Amino acid sequence: MRKTVARATGWTLVAIAALVLVAVVFAAFGPLPGSLLGFSPVSNRLTPNESIIAEGAIRSAILQAVAGILLVIGAITAWRQMLIARRQQAVGQRVAVTEAFAKAAELLAKNDALALRLSGVYAMDRVADSDPSERPRIAEILSTFVRDGVPLDGGLPRDVRASLQVLVRRDWAMGVDLSGIRLSDARLPNARLEGATLAGTDFSGAVLRNAKLEGADLSGADLRRADLCGADLRGAALAGVRLSAAIADDSTRWPKGFSPSDHGVRTSTI
Repeated sequence: MRKTVARATGWTLVAIAALVLVAVVFAAFGPLPGSLLGFSPVSNRLTPNESIIAEGAIRSAILQAVAGILLVIGAITAWRQMLIARRQQAVGQRVAVTEAFAKAAELLAKNDALALRLSGVYAMDRVADSDPSERPRIAEILSTFVRDGVPLDGGLPRDVRASLQVLVRRDWAMGVDLSGIRLSDARLPNARLEGATLAGTDFSGAVLRNAKLEGADLSGADLRRADLCGADLRGAALAGVRLSAAIADDSTRWPKGFSPSDHGVRTSTI
């Protein structure tokens, strides 16, 4: 309501200003130049021909001033219209993102249709790309989807694998929660898991080569036989972690003061 009133008031002022300028233009071709010249202390010393020339100069100055004011008003109007267009575009984009998010969430809930669930996963990925503000919600939803979908044994279902790949492909800022699930033998090279909650997760035999695990909570995790070559675990919580027969190399980064050899980590010579 207030915005509508303010917009109406703004256009009313513009209309009044336009009417005033039109009146000034008409007056410029009438008595206005002569009246203004009459205020000059030298007007009574001008010849008729000089008075005509002076009035013409005043008329030109008035018209130039009006043209300048109209130019400024035009620029302001164009700027306002641009702001309105941008605002409408932003609203339209937000509505589109909201609809896409709702549709993706609906597809993920299709328990009887794998293809639709995969479509939901990829739709979530597209929303995360187009609108970073939705990433925390997407990370939470996909993390829950993975945790609920990982079976106790056997391979990971395709939709769970797809969700996992979406989660490990980018830094989600707030981190993801993949704690307490079985990801043994998973192939997650270059995984982005900075600050992730991975407490109690089974990564035995997993490929985590060049993974980014800075600040991750790996307490109680099973990393036996995992490939950690090039992985960055600086600042990670490793209390109770199992690392026997895990493989690391000279580029693997560990938390300060942590001794991998004391935990059975083997050094790769390749």
